[in-house]
Amino acid sequence: MRDEHAATTPAILGFDHMQLAMPRGSEQAARAFYGETLGLPELAKPAALAGRGGVWFRCGDRELHLGVEDDFRPQRKGHPAFRVDDLAALRARLEVAGAAISEDVPLPGRARFETRDPFGNRLEFQQLFAGDVEQDTERVAHERVMQTFAPNAEAYVTSESHAGGADLARLVELAAPQPTDHALDVSTGGGHTALALAPQVGRMVASDLTPRMLAAARAHLTAQGAANVDYVIADAERLPFLDETFDLVTVRIAPHHYPDAARAAHEMARVLKRGGRLVFIDNIAPDDPALDALLNEWEQRRDPSHIRSHTLAEWRAYLAQAGLRLTHEEVGRKVITFAPWAARTQMPADDAATLEADMLAAPAEARAYFAITPAADGRLASWTMEYAVIRAERAR
Repeated sequence: MRDEHAATTPAILGFDHMQLAMPRGSEQAARAFYGETLGLPELAKPAALAGRGGVWFRCGDRELHLGVEDDFRPQRKGHPAFRVDDLAALRARLEVAGAAISEDVPLPGRARFETRDPFGNRLEFQQLFAGDVEQDTERVAHERVMQTFAPNAEAYVTSESHAGGADLARLVELAAPQPTDHALDVSTGGGHTALALAPQVGRMVASDLTPRMLAAARAHLTAQGAANVDYVIADAERLPFLDETFDLVTVRIAPHHYPDAARAAHEMARVLKRGGRLVFIDNIAPDDPALDALLNEWEQRRDPSHIRSHTLAEWRAYLAQAGLRLTHEEVGRKVITFAPWAARTQMPADDAATLEADMLAAPAEARAYFAITPAADGRLASWTMEYAVIRAERAR
């Protein structure tokens, strides 16, 4: 039987525009945010509507209208979701403009975050991933790094295990910084390695993938009087520097976040001058495959941006493939106090409790190897993992 209603209902073709409200007299603030920061071109309002105030923008093949409300209240639930082609770059622009970024529940096939416009309206930004599997995996990994470290940047600046320790002093010793060195610290995090080296080199570059982390590092180093440091937003696997630029490259407690550690090693070798040296420290996995898998499982549960702690043998191979000659290696162990380790990534309390219970219930061999140490109340007090300190040189 024919559906008469369906036959006579006009077809809806899609959306023409989205409207948000703003307080009266806020046109310039709207232009600064939506036009300058987000890069949306402004549209001329029709003459019949121009006297009402507000401002319109082109948004892809649609329009975004900002209208005036005298009794304005920001939209905190209903919101537009913008689709972008480079979420990391947009995040950087918003952070430079002072916009607060908040993370949302991850969805399959996309990365996303939220912010508020100058009037408090909720805005969402998304990037879809489809096509090249390797590139998509890398993009998701990088976005997870920024989602993890951006809201926790200050915690890494003040983290005792990152700010000091024998491993940092050992890195500086092996680096043998010289007053004529042009040095690069990759994935600088809180900037602690760059701060330790800066007084001893001619020029220091601190780089990091996460703009907010780099901003926190810059604030920390500036407060400490480091005046010979440049700050560059950079992906360790695609360093934005010319070949043979640096005498010294360092990286500390970061490569386990890299989607392609071998390519990062190649990039660090590429930017080294002939005879230049690379010194790095990172957590390493045990040679035993079962213990390797367990370590990386724990790390990924605590920190979704963790990719892999590699074995020492893997690092030897990566450096050799990059054309670097290994000149020194040593392995140390570090004690990790569970509570601040879990808190540093803002791990949800229920997830932290489950991970704690699983670590305490690990097989006897694992508990012995990782020195799982219960507290008097039966909670997990601490555990240990290995790290490698490696020095390599580029051939002259």
